[in-house]
Amino acid sequence: MELAINQRDKLPWFMQAGQLFRNLLAKQEAAIIIPFFLLLAFFYWRNEAMLSGPTIVSILRTMAFPALISMGMVQLMIAGEIDLSTGAMMSLSAVLAAKLMRDFGVPLPAAVACSLGAALLVGLTNALLTVKVGLPAVITTIGMAFIVRGISYSFTNGLPIYPLPPEVAIVGSWRTFGVSFTFAIMITLVVVVQLLLNWTRWGAALYATGGNKLAAQVCGINTDRVKTLCFMTTSLLAGMAGMLTMSQLPQTPGDPIIGRNLELDILAGVIIGGVSFYGGRGSAIGTLFGVMFIQLVRSGLVIAGFDSYLQTPVLGFLLMIAAVVDVLRHRHKTS
Repeated sequence: MELAINQRDKLPWFMQAGQLFRNLLAKQEAAIIIPFFLLLAFFYWRNEAMLSGPTIVSILRTMAFPALISMGMVQLMIAGEIDLSTGAMMSLSAVLAAKLMRDFGVPLPAAVACSLGAALLVGLTNALLTVKVGLPAVITTIGMAFIVRGISYSFTNGLPIYPLPPEVAIVGSWRTFGVSFTFAIMITLVVVVQLLLNWTRWGAALYATGGNKLAAQVCGINTDRVKTLCFMTTSLLAGMAGMLTMSQLPQTPGDPIIGRNLELDILAGVIIGGVSFYGGRGSAIGTLFGVMFIQLVRSGLVIAGFDSYLQTPVLGFLLMIAAVVDVLRHRHKTS
């Protein structure tokens, strides 16, 4: 080892720099960070308004909600599962809290507690059906999405619930160091999750569970418990995001369409951010850039003068490319 270090130190500076660059590219975060800045440069070349203050604030504000939920999703997918009911859970939490406050006079803290409890119950149900019964997570959570979204519409008859107590909008108007309360929570959570993944036994248990479930069980890891906690965490964060969204919609706070199709943005952001469909790989930083990449594409296409209807096919194409890369990487690893 000392000989290898000495030989590396004797390399010319440009070869050492090249080696450092190759090591950087080998990291999964670089696979999204580099394209992110290249795409940002392209959109800026098309229209300099891409880097204007209002555009940046709009992107950061819009990405805060899917990024918040993705911090649960990244742990769940590292553990080898997936949740496609997060958007519907956003709707249910907002509608339930709004209905409790308007129709039953429940105080805001109690309504929030009830909504978060409902989110945990949905996450637990997803976990039981997937982990204990053995249903595929895709089927379980798609079915749950239909159930939860249907409950939201039945609560409201398809109409927003308003007016709500004025204190509901207080959280939506909070600013921490000039950024929204939701964005501050999201950034804090990204740091916490990255630390958990890198430096704690919980992170090791996640990677082991998703990487090789049987080996993890042999090592004494309760993989069923790990997956259950991940399902509940993801659903809980979706419930939080739903109520935070409600707090920023003063005209239609308890709207059942909250979170509609957002689970697709979350899934695309997580996969593009380097998390594997097969489990055992991913990071919070890569996921953050993946979600930001999705919002960059959405905003950049419009600002750069492209047809806004291109957003959906372009995002679908990017998701397919990320999935293909993940499959090829997995085949290479197992071959």
